[in-house]
Amino acid sequence: MPGQQNVTMADVARDAGVSVMTVSYTYSAPHRVSPKTRERVEESARRLGYAGPNPSARSLRQGKSNSVAVVVGEGLTYAFDDPESSRFLAGVAAVCVEYQQSLTLLPVNGDQSDAGRIRESAADAFILWTGVSDGPLLEAIIASGRPVAIQGAEPDSLRGRPDADVVGQRVHVVTIDDRAAADAVAETTFAGASAPAVVSFALEDDQEAAIVRGPALDGIRFPGARQRLLGYRDAVERAGHRWADVPVAVVSRNHRQDARPIIEELLQQPERPDAVVAMSDQLALAVLDVLAAEGLTSPGDVAVSGWDDSVEAAQSGLTSVHQALQDQGTQCALLALGQRSEAVQAPWSLSVRATTRPSDRT
Repeated sequence: MPGQQNVTMADVARDAGVSVMTVSYTYSAPHRVSPKTRERVEESARRLGYAGPNPSARSLRQGKSNSVAVVVGEGLTYAFDDPESSRFLAGVAAVCVEYQQSLTLLPVNGDQSDAGRIRESAADAFILWTGVSDGPLLEAIIASGRPVAIQGAEPDSLRGRPDADVVGQRVHVVTIDDRAAADAVAETTFAGASAPAVVSFALEDDQEAAIVRGPALDGIRFPGARQRLLGYRDAVERAGHRWADVPVAVVSRNHRQDARPIIEELLQQPERPDAVVAMSDQLALAVLDVLAAEGLTSPGDVAVSGWDDSVEAAQSGLTSVHQALQDQGTQCALLALGQRSEAVQAPWSLSVRATTRPSDRT
């Protein structure tokens, strides 16, 4: 009957009229099952209250692995290469040490295999790092029934929904007000500028680096990038510019070296930008690298700002949005482990330094 305890794969197979192996493939290798059969299996699973194979429940007597999985959306090496990722993970790790939990890094690829990896994970709880959007990954995590804390902008499917409607108050979002912070840093960076520009994170899956002018924001897949672009647009229009005229260099990956070619293209526009806001310090530092290589200065030729207020930002005199990522990691881990019941919006501030024009500082 629906909602019964200890529903097995065999129960689902019997209800759907298929083999147990077909049910297994539906969860672990969906490409091996026809869409019609997969739909029938998933319908039976929903009706019976079967969320999918849970290795921790299957292999451990108490159904707990005493582990937390951090889902990394930019690939495994990103967790070690990016200084801000290290800060966030340090906050998570400190909580895991305190509560004697092991920590697993679970990289995802942005394709259908991600949902299967979530279902196969033995972790008791998930933390989503580097942003998440609606799709199979988020659906699989929610369907698992395990607690989850999301760092970054709230996915659209969760917006406005009380936690009670999403797996018994176990989905939490830890974030700053991205739109307000983006507005503030853009206002500082663009003040007095005649040709503002943006360096943006990816706007869609499998993003290729490109320059677009004034992109439409409603259809952007990733909520974090969308909220920041909304804030940038607010500042642009308040300063009297047309958003449709603003060049936005979209990177495929948040990486200082990888971003250089598209930034070089941005700075070679017929009307060279005289102010650039970037969605991370790594991207802003790439802008400073290109300026130096071309014999240009900041803020003399181009005002520049970043995001995260990293150690490198401070060393380079880079204006940046400050957010305490280690504290956000701590909060995510406490929420995921049930040691805190409600998420608190994280604070932010501006660190105004030498790369924005002195007359514009507050």
